[in-house]
Amino acid sequence: MVNSSTVQVTGPLLGHVEALWNELLERGYTPLSAANVLRLAAHLSRWLTARRLALDDLNAKYIDAFFHARRRAGYVQFLTPKALKPILHYLEQAGVVSIPEPQGSPAGPLELLLQDYADYLVHERTLTASVVRQYSDSARRFLISRFAQRPPRPRELSAEDIIVFVLDYSHRYSIGTTKLLVSGLRSFLRYLYLQGAVDLNLSGAVPAVAGWRLTGLPKGLSEAEVRRVLSTCDRRTRLGRRSYALLLLMVRLGLRSCEVATLKLDDIDWQHGEITVRGKGREDILPLPADVGEAMARYLRLHQPHPQDKRRIFPRIRAPHGPLRSAGVGAAVRKHLRLAGVHPPHPHRLRHTAATQMLCHGASMDNIAQVLRHCSPDTTAIYAKVDYQALGAVVQPWSGVVS
Repeated sequence: MVNSSTVQVTGPLLGHVEALWNELLERGYTPLSAANVLRLAAHLSRWLTARRLALDDLNAKYIDAFFHARRRAGYVQFLTPKALKPILHYLEQAGVVSIPEPQGSPAGPLELLLQDYADYLVHERTLTASVVRQYSDSARRFLISRFAQRPPRPRELSAEDIIVFVLDYSHRYSIGTTKLLVSGLRSFLRYLYLQGAVDLNLSGAVPAVAGWRLTGLPKGLSEAEVRRVLSTCDRRTRLGRRSYALLLLMVRLGLRSCEVATLKLDDIDWQHGEITVRGKGREDILPLPADVGEAMARYLRLHQPHPQDKRRIFPRIRAPHGPLRSAGVGAAVRKHLRLAGVHPPHPHRLRHTAATQMLCHGASMDNIAQVLRHCSPDTTAIYAKVDYQALGAVVQPWSGVVS
């Protein structure tokens, strides 16, 4: 039987073995996985002893040195600082250590320029953190493309540099991604002009992206494809039951990945057959379809959320326990779309499928907008293009004559 006594620990971590072992089991690690973590802790403890270091001496520099020594010693597992996360989590929760974030190497001219730009976006334009990251990334891509490893010299920039960069980028990325790039690039070039780093406002040289709203066609799945995707879930396993309930919820109600990730047990009103959905700053109560409710009930009966999951309906199955994030929901959806041979395997296709299926069953645009929780009617209007029966009634026959 695998237990904490099977791992011999000496040094400063000796007094923490039992508590660390119990926490690992509490967070969902199997005894075998917990023993492997303890072996890593034992090696770290021996390494600290050999260098006459205490636990409170641990910092990013010593952690890097430990893994360098571990690789040189010939170990083939747990070779990066990520492997220490469960150990450091325990030590920090116990108040034994406090590992500061690594400061990194001294910033060069590129990083200093981008940091000043980011500060401007935050303090002068009061943009959100996500927009600041997006705009800074656009500026970084442009500067690296133009100056490579050399320090950036804004006064050397020309309209030709900007046009060449945007055209090259547009050939490799989608229209939507390119639009985001040019928005950030215009902002950065205006910033350079305002700061006096360039003599001319070059933002006008950024080409417009030829992409208009409502021109695309939503790519939903057919009923056969939906059945194929759902059939990839092995409902004999806990993971399969979770995936089945998650996928059915998204394909029937069109929930976004972030909305699925935040669902809690308190959001389901089983008596009235309703579910509360929160996302994009709003809260909506939707009817819970019978098949979705049945799938979720079967999953929840066999898997009660762990206290650390904060009553989330869809927590992590594998250790360490905790809430499933939006990225985890998206990864699960992409996995099953790929298994079913659906390409591109984008999670939003389930949302499109929910809308097109409602449309085919006679739902109005207002009904679809309510279920998908669209803020603008223009967002819902795109689904009118997949109502082939209605379009067929108004289409004019072609005479075959070209004017």
